[in-house]
Amino acid sequence: MKLTYAVVFEQTPNNYAAYVPDVPGCVSTGESWDEMLAMIREALVFHIEAILEDGELLPEPKMSIDQAIANHSEPIAEDVLDSYREFGEPAPTISTRFELVEIEVAAPQVVQAG
Repeated sequence: MKLTYAVVFEQTPNNYAAYVPDVPGCVSTGESWDEMLAMIREALVFHIEAILEDGELLPEPKMSIDQAIANHSEPIAEDVLDSYREFGEPAPTISTRFELVEIEVAAPQVVQAG
């Protein structure tokens, strides 16, 4: 079964990170863009397959890119900024990108009582 989810990608001075707003807890990091893209796809497949194996409802890919942008566009929390100020460091510049990512997961097996 093919599914397409909106993914938020961020590039910091040290690495790349990504998360899937429609699938809580689905996050990953990588040292390069290619590694990050592979890692978030792997994390997303793992999360979806685990959810289906547990008999839970599939988190439908509902969020559009525009909705992901609106969901993500919150300012950096003041306590996070304070921690940088405390050490005299500027807050990191983060480059953010929003993309649709398609994955393929195995369809759940239906077990019939015998």
